[in-house]
Parts: sequence; C-alpha cells; structure tokens
Amino acid sequence: MVNGITLAEIAALVHGEAKGDPSVVITSVMPPEKYFQGSISPLWEKKYISCVKPGTVLFTNRGWIRDGESGVEADDPRISLIALLSFFDEKNKPHNGVSSHAFVADDARIADNVSVADGAVIKSGVKVGRGSVIMENAVICEDTEIGENCIIEPGVVIYKNTKIGNKCVLHANCVIGCEGFGFVPSPEHGMVKIPQIGIVRLDDGVEVGACSSVDRATFGETHIGCNTKIDSHVKIGHNCEVGGYTIIVAQSGLAGSSKVGSRVIMGAQSGVGNHATIGDGCTIAGRSGVSSDVPAKSVFSGFPAREHRRDLREQASIRYLPELIQQVKNISRKFEETEKKYADD
Repeated sequence: MVNGITLAEIAALVHGEAKGDPSVVITSVMPPEKYFQGSISPLWEKKYISCVKPGTVLFTNRGWIRDGESGVEADDPRISLIALLSFFDEKNKPHNGVSSHAFVADDARIADNVSVADGAVIKSGVKVGRGSVIMENAVICEDTEIGENCIIEPGVVIYKNTKIGNKCVLHANCVIGCEGFGFVPSPEHGMVKIPQIGIVRLDDGVEVGACSSVDRATFGETHIGCNTKIDSHVKIGHNCEVGGYTIIVAQSGLAGSSKVGSRVIMGAQSGVGNHATIGDGCTIAGRSGVSSDVPAKSVFSGFPAREHRRDLREQASIRYLPELIQQVKNISRKFEETEKKYADD
C-alpha cells in the first residue's frame, strides 16, 4: 500500500508548484465530485471550477487554485498526471522475489529483481529479464523470452517460443502464442487442421489488453511493433503484422496474414479481412470492415469500409430513401395515368 506523498513532493515530481499548505499528505487520487480528505482531484476544464466544493485539494492548471485552498498547479496537468498516477500504481512498487508457491523450472533463467507471484508457472528454458513482474497464476511456456521491466498480469498464458520485448504489459487472461485458426476442407476427412509451428514476437512497449489473444504464425512469426497498444477483447490472427505506435481498440479483429501499418488507429469492433493491408497513419472508424487494401494516411469507415467522406455521403443519402421511393412511385403512377389517357384517346 502507498504510505502517501506531500503536496511539496508532488510538485517536485511533476515540476509544478504547491499552493496553500505544502505539508498536506495525499494517499489517493479521486475525481472532484468524490473527493475525501487525503485525496487529490485532477481538474483541467475551467468550467467545472465553480462546482468544486471548498476544501478540495486540486491538481490543476496554474492560477486556478483559489486563495486559501491547497493543491498543486502544473503547466499541463493532463500530462503531469501520468507521473502522479505512476507513483500510486502498485505495479511500480518494490518486487517481492520468487514466491515459494510458484513453479519455476530448474533451467529457467530468472534475472535479478524479478517478482513471481503465487501460482505462477514458468516452464523449461524460459528467460525473464530484470525488473519484470509475473503475477498470480500466469503460465509461461517453454523457451519463451520476456524482456526487462515487463508486467505479466494474473491468468496470462504465453505459449512456447514467444519473444516479448522490454516494458511490455500483458493484462489479465490474455493469451499470446496460441494456435492460429487454420483448417483445410477435405472430402474424405472433413476439416483438416493445419499445424501452426511459428511464433509470436512483441517488440518493446507493446501492451495487450485483458482477454485478448495473439495467435502464433503457421510458420514464421506474428509480429506486433514497438509501443503498439491493443485493447481488451481483441483478436490478432496468425501471421499478422502490426506496425509500431498503433492503437487497436476493444472487440476488434485481424484475420490471418493481414497487415496493419504504423501509427494506425482502429476503432472499436473494427475488423480486417484475410491478407488485407492498412497503410501507415490510417484511421479505421469503429465497426468498420476492411476487406481490401487501404492506402496510407486514409480515413475509412463503414461496412464494407470505404473512404470516410464517401461513407458519410452515402449515410446521409439513406435518410432520403423513403421520400425518394415515394417520389418514384408518384412519377410511375402519373406516367401510367398519362399512358392510359393517350391509349383511350
């Protein structure tokens, strides 16, 4: 548990300025509407200042703390808040070593200052770098390599031969390196499973959300580039390639052998079909279905996904369909009436 930090220490941590009583001790971070004594409340929208109750300790912009109140002011509290939250993040606290209730194979190589919690399983040939944390009931299979300062949360399963870089975070119950979904239909034997003999490689700074999975390659590797962030409940198929600094939001999926470039944003519930490629710097709107290649720096939306402005025009046009249909019916009726009139004459 965190013992606390004074306002003066927070100011030094974030290169800000303590206001009021610098000796006030802070033990938690809370929103202004749920403030209690001992907490500090981040606020960076000035329109809410008038709603803050007297006595609330704020973490906010310079000049916003009222006379007689205590808090910390910073040039950009949204950015400075990261340092404050890191102080309170239990994952950043001192490690506890290897638990006697964990299983660690005799030939596993565990570096200094590594924490392995109760129920964790580390199998033969595994390498774990300095400062990494393996939490409860995580399973690290044979010959996997985990870099320095990684966090492997409870229930994570990492299959054999996976390569994980430094400062990666794998959230609870995600699965890395499971078999890819590969089958070939056979008239004689039904669906014949294709052996999946490849690996998964995660570069430095990759984060994979809770209950997400990254399949190992059929052969070769499934690769996630540096500092890419994958949200919860995301599926990355076998032999996919994802560039660096990309964001893939919840419930999205990449089918086998698809490619996603660097600095791409994929909105929630979006998907990429087999062998499709998304270029660098693209944005794929939520619930979009990419079935063919998307050029770099494009914005696509819809199902099937198409250029966003075109999709917006089509969506806008749909609103007028009832009126258009009625107009067509009216024109058709008048045409029939006119045709009948001339026929009678």
